[in-house]
Amino acid sequence: MWLKILGSLLVIIASVSLGFMLAAQYAERPRQIRQIISCLAALKSHINYTAIPLPAALVQSTGGITGPVAELFQAMASLLADNGLTPQAALNQALKDSNKLVLHNPEREVLSVFSANLGGMNREEQHKSLDLAQEQLSRIQYEAERLCEQNVKMYRYLGICGGLAVVIVLV
Repeated sequence: MWLKILGSLLVIIASVSLGFMLAAQYAERPRQIRQIISCLAALKSHINYTAIPLPAALVQSTGGITGPVAELFQAMASLLADNGLTPQAALNQALKDSNKLVLHNPEREVLSVFSANLGGMNREEQHKSLDLAQEQLSRIQYEAERLCEQNVKMYRYLGICGGLAVVIVLV
């Protein structure tokens, strides 16, 4: 009897935690996109108004931001400074190495196209490229927030109800 109760509690706890972890990923994605947009805005000002190397501008653009997005930009800066990679290769390598980011393909593609143009143009063209990347990421952020509103509650309820359903079937 006690073994059944303990097993049931463990199944419910596992399913609820799984549901909440999936919901947290959907809630984290719009926040990370907002942080990337903020970093790109700071990078735009560093490119337009200061004459510092790109790795230093990338590190300074993460001021006030912590977490996976700041780590992405700092890893990109270190790859640019240490390995002499192109900005696009450095970003792609940093994206590959980062396992905490919950970015999907549209965001990764926008960042990849943006980084291909980074450092290879004059300031005005880079300013336009940064504006375009920010605009595209804003649209993606809107869509991610819409998906977040839909899916966060669903995954939480699904975790709870799924755990209860498994317990009822097993008992």
